[in-house]
Amino acid sequence: MNQMPAKIMEPAIPKDLPEINFADCFDPDEPYIEHVLFKDTAIDLGDRRGVEFTEVRFQNVTFSEATVPQLYLRDVIFESCDFANVQLDEVTMKRVRFMNCRLIGTSMTEGVFEDVLFRECNLQMAALGFSKQKNVRYENCRLNEADFYTCKLKKVDFSECELSGINFTGTPLKAIDISSCRFERISVTLEDLKGAIVSEEQALDFVVMLGLVIKE
Repeated sequence: MNQMPAKIMEPAIPKDLPEINFADCFDPDEPYIEHVLFKDTAIDLGDRRGVEFTEVRFQNVTFSEATVPQLYLRDVIFESCDFANVQLDEVTMKRVRFMNCRLIGTSMTEGVFEDVLFRECNLQMAALGFSKQKNVRYENCRLNEADFYTCKLKKVDFSECELSGINFTGTPLKAIDISSCRFERISVTLEDLKGAIVSEEQALDFVVMLGLVIKE
């Protein structure tokens, strides 16, 4: 029986957020920002630990190649934003949405994701190893060569995604549905693959990839 799609809580954000210049409201000594809109701009967070955004919307924002460990995001929406090669290790995300965002090479290792949606995002070569993900959905995303090494996934959906080259080694895929996704190769062990939901065509592909021999 197929697992029910993850029910993801939406970000709780006021409709009319004030649009503010990032430099005018960001205090490096107290890097906590809430209840604002950032739009059509570039943001440089530098190398700073523990930045927090709460009830914030980002539209068409480019983030520099910063290193921001332990970033905390709650009730945040990113629309058409660019995080390419940004280091966000140990990030915590609660009720966050990424819509049409570029996260090529973005590092989010050891992150904690809860009620997070990635829709039409490019996560090629993104690093998500050792992350804990609950109620997360990847929808129409490019995840080629992404790293999900030794992750804990609970109620995580992959819908119509490109997964070729993704690394699921050490990540149990029981009850994870990848049947609508496309891939030519995946790094995964037979043990981790047990209980995964796949299409008939994918099942035959896994037989080949895992070097299994079907005896007639």
